[in-house]
Amino acid sequence: MTTLMDVAERAGVSKSTVSNVIRGTAMVAEETRLRVERAIAETGYHPNAIARSLKARSSSTIGIVVPDLTNPFYAQLSVGVERAANALGYGVLTAHTECLPTTESEAARAWIERRVDGVIIGGMSLGASLPKILLDREVPVVLASLGESDDPRLGVIDHDDAGAMEAIVEHLYSLGHRRLAFVSDHLREHAGERRYLGFKKALKARRLVPIAIDDGATAIVAHNDMQAIATIDRLERRGLKVPDDVSVVGFDDVPLAAHCRIQLTTVRSDAVEMSRRAVDLVVQAARGGRHVSHRELLDVSLIVRSTTGRPPQ
Repeated sequence: MTTLMDVAERAGVSKSTVSNVIRGTAMVAEETRLRVERAIAETGYHPNAIARSLKARSSSTIGIVVPDLTNPFYAQLSVGVERAANALGYGVLTAHTECLPTTESEAARAWIERRVDGVIIGGMSLGASLPKILLDREVPVVLASLGESDDPRLGVIDHDDAGAMEAIVEHLYSLGHRRLAFVSDHLREHAGERRYLGFKKALKARRLVPIAIDDGATAIVAHNDMQAIATIDRLERRGLKVPDDVSVVGFDDVPLAAHCRIQLTTVRSDAVEMSRRAVDLVVQAARGGRHVSHRELLDVSLIVRSTTGRPPQ
Protein backbone atom coordinates (compact mmCIF):
# COMPACT_ATOMS: atom_id res chain seq x y z
CA MET A 1 0.00 0.00 0.00
CA THR A 2 1.35 3.43 -0.95
CA THR A 3 2.25 5.60 2.03
CA LEU A 4 2.71 9.31 2.66
CA MET A 5 6.49 8.70 2.68
CA ASP A 6 6.29 7.12 -0.81
CA VAL A 7 4.65 10.28 -2.13
CA ALA A 8 7.18 12.50 -0.34
CA GLU A 9 10.16 10.61 -1.78
CA ARG A 10 8.74 10.69 -5.32
CA ALA A 11 8.06 14.43 -5.11
CA GLY A 12 11.39 15.14 -3.40
CA VAL A 13 9.78 16.87 -0.42
CA SER A 14 9.16 16.17 3.25
CA LYS A 15 6.19 14.25 4.67
CA SER A 16 4.96 17.46 6.29
CA THR A 17 4.91 19.22 2.89
CA VAL A 18 2.80 16.41 1.40
CA SER A 19 0.50 16.62 4.42
CA ASN A 20 0.19 20.41 4.00
CA VAL A 21 -0.78 19.98 0.34
CA ILE A 22 -3.43 17.39 1.22
CA ARG A 23 -4.82 19.40 4.11
CA GLY A 24 -4.55 22.81 2.48
CA THR A 25 -3.70 24.22 5.91
CA ALA A 26 -0.38 25.89 5.07
CA MET A 27 1.10 27.88 2.20
CA VAL A 28 3.00 25.74 -0.30
CA ALA A 29 4.80 27.07 -3.37
CA GLU A 30 2.84 26.46 -6.58
CA GLU A 31 5.65 24.44 -8.22
CA THR A 32 5.99 22.26 -5.11
CA ARG A 33 2.24 21.72 -4.85
CA LEU A 34 2.09 20.60 -8.49
CA ARG A 35 4.98 18.13 -7.89
CA VAL A 36 3.19 16.66 -4.89
CA GLU A 37 -0.12 16.36 -6.77
CA ARG A 38 1.70 14.64 -9.64
CA ALA A 39 3.34 12.22 -7.20
CA ILE A 40 -0.05 11.45 -5.62
CA ALA A 41 -1.47 10.61 -9.06
CA GLU A 42 1.55 8.54 -10.12
CA THR A 43 1.74 6.50 -6.91
CA GLY A 44 -2.00 5.98 -6.62
CA TYR A 45 -2.02 7.37 -3.08
CA HIS A 46 -5.57 8.14 -1.85
CA PRO A 47 -5.77 10.46 1.15
CA ASN A 48 -9.56 10.19 1.47
CA ALA A 49 -9.44 8.97 5.05
CA ILE A 50 -7.14 11.81 6.07
CA ALA A 51 -9.39 14.41 4.45
CA ARG A 52 -12.44 13.01 6.21
CA SER A 53 -10.75 13.04 9.59
CA LEU A 54 -9.63 16.64 9.13
CA LYS A 55 -13.07 17.86 8.12
CA ALA A 56 -15.89 15.90 9.75
CA ARG A 57 -18.55 17.24 7.40
CA SER A 58 -16.52 16.56 4.25
CA SER A 59 -17.57 13.89 1.79
CA SER A 60 -14.32 14.19 -0.22
CA THR A 61 -16.57 14.58 -3.26
CA ILE A 62 -16.93 17.24 -5.94
CA GLY A 63 -19.94 17.71 -8.20
CA ILE A 64 -19.71 18.73 -11.86
CA VAL A 65 -22.51 19.96 -14.13
CA VAL A 66 -22.27 19.47 -17.89
CA PRO A 67 -25.09 20.30 -20.32
CA ASP A 68 -24.15 17.77 -23.00
CA LEU A 69 -21.80 14.83 -22.43
CA THR A 70 -21.99 13.90 -26.13
CA ASN A 71 -20.09 17.12 -26.88
CA PRO A 72 -16.35 16.33 -26.79
CA PHE A 73 -15.52 19.63 -25.07
CA TYR A 74 -17.74 18.83 -22.08
CA ALA A 75 -16.53 15.23 -22.09
CA GLN A 76 -12.92 16.48 -21.90
CA LEU A 77 -13.87 18.93 -19.15
CA SER A 78 -15.60 16.18 -17.16
CA VAL A 79 -12.71 13.71 -17.52
CA GLY A 80 -10.22 16.45 -16.65
CA VAL A 81 -12.12 17.30 -13.47
CA GLU A 82 -12.26 13.64 -12.48
CA ARG A 83 -8.53 13.11 -12.98
CA ALA A 84 -7.53 16.29 -11.15
CA ALA A 85 -9.94 15.56 -8.29
CA ASN A 86 -8.85 11.93 -7.96
CA ALA A 87 -5.22 13.04 -7.67
CA LEU A 88 -6.24 15.01 -4.58
CA GLY A 89 -8.28 12.18 -3.09
CA TYR A 90 -11.70 13.42 -4.17
CA GLY A 91 -14.46 11.54 -5.96
CA VAL A 92 -16.67 13.19 -8.59
CA LEU A 93 -20.44 13.13 -9.08
CA THR A 94 -21.48 14.18 -12.60
CA ALA A 95 -24.85 15.70 -13.54
CA HIS A 96 -25.77 15.70 -17.24
CA THR A 97 -28.54 18.33 -17.32
CA GLU A 98 -29.19 19.18 -21.01
CA CYS A 99 -29.71 22.74 -19.70
CA LEU A 100 -33.05 21.76 -18.12
CA PRO A 101 -33.75 23.94 -15.02
CA THR A 102 -35.61 21.12 -13.23
CA THR A 103 -32.65 18.75 -13.68
CA GLU A 104 -30.26 21.44 -12.45
CA SER A 105 -32.36 22.00 -9.31
CA GLU A 106 -32.58 18.26 -8.64
CA ALA A 107 -28.80 17.96 -8.94
CA ALA A 108 -28.33 20.84 -6.48
CA ARG A 109 -30.60 19.19 -3.92
CA ALA A 110 -28.84 15.83 -4.31
CA TRP A 111 -25.40 17.39 -3.83
CA ILE A 112 -26.48 19.32 -0.76
CA GLU A 113 -27.88 16.12 0.78
CA ARG A 114 -24.60 14.31 0.04
CA ARG A 115 -22.59 17.23 1.46
CA VAL A 116 -20.30 17.61 -1.55
CA ASP A 117 -17.24 19.74 -0.87
CA GLY A 118 -17.77 21.91 -3.94
CA VAL A 119 -19.37 22.06 -7.39
CA ILE A 120 -17.95 22.91 -10.83
CA ILE A 121 -20.50 24.11 -13.38
CA GLY A 122 -19.48 23.63 -17.02
CA GLY A 123 -22.76 24.88 -18.47
CA MET A 124 -26.26 25.83 -17.33
CA SER A 125 -29.55 27.23 -18.56
CA LEU A 126 -30.16 30.96 -18.97
CA GLY A 127 -31.26 32.47 -15.68
CA ALA A 128 -30.36 29.30 -13.76
CA SER A 129 -30.73 29.43 -9.97
CA LEU A 130 -28.25 26.56 -9.54
CA PRO A 131 -25.23 28.63 -8.36
CA LYS A 132 -27.26 30.61 -5.80
CA ILE A 133 -28.88 27.47 -4.35
CA LEU A 134 -25.44 26.00 -3.70
CA LEU A 135 -23.75 29.21 -2.54
CA ASP A 136 -26.54 29.92 -0.05
CA ARG A 137 -25.81 26.51 1.51
CA GLU A 138 -22.11 27.41 1.79
CA VAL A 139 -21.04 25.10 -1.05
CA PRO A 140 -18.06 26.57 -3.00
CA VAL A 141 -18.89 26.93 -6.72
CA VAL A 142 -16.68 27.44 -9.78
CA LEU A 143 -18.13 28.32 -13.18
CA ALA A 144 -15.95 26.73 -15.88
CA SER A 145 -16.38 28.22 -19.39
CA LEU A 146 -19.07 30.68 -18.34
CA GLY A 147 -18.98 33.77 -16.16
CA GLU A 148 -22.06 35.94 -16.48
CA SER A 149 -23.06 35.90 -12.82
CA ASP A 150 -21.92 38.88 -10.74
CA ASP A 151 -22.15 37.04 -7.41
CA PRO A 152 -18.81 37.82 -5.68
CA ARG A 153 -18.86 34.42 -3.94
CA LEU A 154 -18.34 32.57 -7.21
CA GLY A 155 -15.17 31.25 -8.75
CA VAL A 156 -14.95 31.79 -12.51
CA ILE A 157 -12.58 30.20 -15.05
CA ASP A 158 -13.79 31.62 -18.33
CA HIS A 159 -12.98 31.98 -22.02
CA ASP A 160 -12.80 35.36 -23.71
CA ASP A 161 -15.81 34.59 -25.91
CA ALA A 162 -16.26 38.21 -27.05
CA GLY A 163 -12.63 38.40 -28.13
CA ALA A 164 -12.96 35.05 -29.88
CA MET A 165 -16.00 36.18 -31.85
CA GLU A 166 -14.20 39.40 -32.81
CA ALA A 167 -11.29 37.29 -34.15
CA ILE A 168 -13.65 35.02 -36.11
CA VAL A 169 -15.59 37.88 -37.69
CA GLU A 170 -12.37 39.78 -38.53
CA HIS A 171 -10.98 36.64 -40.23
CA LEU A 172 -14.12 36.20 -42.33
CA TYR A 173 -14.45 39.92 -43.06
CA SER A 174 -10.83 40.10 -44.27
CA LEU A 175 -11.60 37.24 -46.68
CA GLY A 176 -14.41 39.33 -48.16
CA HIS A 177 -17.48 37.89 -46.40
CA ARG A 178 -20.32 40.33 -45.72
CA ARG A 179 -23.23 37.91 -45.31
CA LEU A 180 -22.66 36.01 -42.08
CA ALA A 181 -24.97 33.70 -40.11
CA PHE A 182 -24.78 32.17 -36.62
CA VAL A 183 -26.06 28.68 -35.86
CA SER A 184 -26.77 27.05 -32.51
CA ASP A 185 -29.13 24.46 -31.05
CA HIS A 186 -28.38 25.70 -27.53
CA LEU A 187 -29.32 29.38 -27.28
CA ARG A 188 -31.01 28.49 -23.99
CA GLU A 189 -27.49 27.85 -22.67
CA HIS A 190 -25.26 30.65 -21.38
CA ALA A 191 -22.38 29.93 -23.76
CA GLY A 192 -24.56 29.85 -26.87
CA GLU A 193 -26.30 33.10 -26.00
CA ARG A 194 -23.08 34.88 -25.10
CA ARG A 195 -21.28 33.82 -28.26
CA TYR A 196 -24.22 34.99 -30.35
CA LEU A 197 -24.16 38.39 -28.63
CA GLY A 198 -20.41 38.63 -29.24
CA PHE A 199 -21.00 37.69 -32.89
CA LYS A 200 -23.62 40.43 -33.31
CA LYS A 201 -21.38 43.00 -31.63
CA ALA A 202 -18.48 42.18 -33.96
CA LEU A 203 -20.78 42.48 -36.99
CA LYS A 204 -22.22 45.77 -35.76
CA ALA A 205 -18.71 47.21 -35.49
CA ARG A 206 -18.44 46.58 -39.24
CA ARG A 207 -21.94 47.89 -40.00
CA LEU A 208 -23.24 44.40 -40.70
CA VAL A 209 -26.16 42.43 -39.29
CA PRO A 210 -26.51 38.65 -38.94
CA ILE A 211 -28.64 36.87 -41.52
CA ALA A 212 -30.28 33.45 -41.72
CA ILE A 213 -28.35 30.57 -43.29
CA ASP A 214 -30.86 30.26 -46.11
CA ASP A 215 -30.77 33.99 -46.92
CA GLY A 216 -27.58 33.67 -48.96
CA ALA A 217 -25.05 33.43 -46.13
CA THR A 218 -21.51 32.99 -47.46
CA ALA A 219 -20.10 32.23 -44.00
CA ILE A 220 -21.55 30.44 -40.97
CA VAL A 221 -20.27 30.69 -37.42
CA ALA A 222 -21.31 27.81 -35.16
CA HIS A 223 -21.79 27.79 -31.39
CA ASN A 224 -19.36 24.85 -31.11
CA ASP A 225 -17.41 22.39 -33.24
CA MET A 226 -20.03 19.65 -33.24
CA GLN A 227 -22.61 22.16 -34.49
CA ALA A 228 -20.14 23.29 -37.17
CA ILE A 229 -19.49 19.72 -38.33
CA ALA A 230 -23.24 19.00 -38.47
CA THR A 231 -23.69 22.21 -40.50
CA ILE A 232 -21.00 21.16 -42.99
CA ASP A 233 -22.78 17.81 -43.39
CA ARG A 234 -26.13 19.52 -44.09
CA LEU A 235 -24.57 21.94 -46.58
CA GLU A 236 -22.84 19.18 -48.52
CA ARG A 237 -26.02 17.09 -48.61
CA ARG A 238 -27.60 20.07 -50.35
CA GLY A 239 -24.84 20.08 -52.95
CA LEU A 240 -22.87 23.00 -51.53
CA LYS A 241 -19.09 22.85 -51.11
CA VAL A 242 -17.17 24.06 -48.05
CA PRO A 243 -15.42 26.48 -48.34
CA ASP A 244 -15.98 27.11 -52.07
CA ASP A 245 -19.66 28.01 -51.61
CA VAL A 246 -19.88 28.59 -47.85
CA SER A 247 -17.23 29.03 -45.16
CA VAL A 248 -17.81 27.46 -41.72
CA VAL A 249 -16.17 28.22 -38.35
CA GLY A 250 -16.54 26.28 -35.09
CA PHE A 251 -15.56 26.81 -31.46
CA ASP A 252 -13.58 24.63 -28.96
CA ASP A 253 -11.11 22.80 -31.26
CA VAL A 254 -12.18 19.33 -30.17
CA PRO A 255 -9.94 16.47 -31.48
CA LEU A 256 -12.30 15.71 -34.38
CA ALA A 257 -11.91 19.28 -35.71
CA ALA A 258 -8.35 18.55 -36.90
CA HIS A 259 -9.34 15.31 -38.67
CA CYS A 260 -7.91 15.23 -42.20
CA ARG A 261 -11.40 14.92 -43.73
CA ILE A 262 -12.72 17.92 -41.77
CA GLN A 263 -9.89 20.41 -41.05
CA LEU A 264 -12.25 22.83 -39.32
CA THR A 265 -11.36 26.47 -38.74
CA THR A 266 -12.18 26.99 -35.08
CA VAL A 267 -11.32 28.68 -31.79
CA ARG A 268 -9.06 26.65 -29.52
CA SER A 269 -10.03 26.45 -25.85
CA ASP A 270 -8.18 24.31 -23.32
CA ALA A 271 -10.69 22.10 -21.47
CA VAL A 272 -7.92 20.24 -19.63
CA GLU A 273 -6.32 23.38 -18.18
CA MET A 274 -9.76 24.76 -17.34
CA SER A 275 -10.69 21.59 -15.45
CA ARG A 276 -7.39 21.56 -13.53
CA ARG A 277 -7.76 25.18 -12.44
CA ALA A 278 -11.42 24.69 -11.51
CA VAL A 279 -10.63 21.69 -9.28
CA ASP A 280 -7.73 23.52 -7.67
CA LEU A 281 -9.90 26.53 -6.82
CA VAL A 282 -12.87 24.57 -5.49
CA VAL A 283 -10.71 22.21 -3.39
CA GLN A 284 -8.68 25.04 -1.84
CA ALA A 285 -11.90 26.89 -1.00
CA ALA A 286 -13.48 23.77 0.50
CA ARG A 287 -10.44 23.04 2.63
CA GLY A 288 -10.37 26.64 3.81
CA GLY A 289 -14.08 26.66 4.65
CA ARG A 290 -14.77 29.62 2.35
CA HIS A 291 -16.22 30.57 -1.04
CA VAL A 292 -13.91 30.73 -4.06
CA SER A 293 -14.36 34.45 -4.89
CA HIS A 294 -11.85 34.41 -7.77
CA ARG A 295 -12.13 35.19 -11.47
CA GLU A 296 -9.73 34.18 -14.21
CA LEU A 297 -9.85 34.59 -18.00
CA LEU A 298 -8.08 32.00 -20.18
CA ASP A 299 -6.74 32.99 -23.59
CA VAL A 300 -8.27 31.52 -26.73
CA SER A 301 -6.84 31.52 -30.25
CA LEU A 302 -8.26 31.22 -33.75
CA ILE A 303 -6.99 28.14 -35.62
CA VAL A 304 -7.40 28.64 -39.36
CA ARG A 305 -7.77 25.43 -41.36
CA SER A 306 -9.55 24.43 -44.58
CA THR A 307 -13.22 25.30 -43.97
CA THR A 308 -12.83 29.03 -44.56
CA GLY A 309 -11.97 30.82 -47.77
CA ARG A 310 -13.05 33.71 -49.95
CA PRO A 311 -16.78 34.01 -50.74
CA PRO A 312 -17.97 32.86 -54.16
CA GLN A 313 -18.06 35.52 -56.86
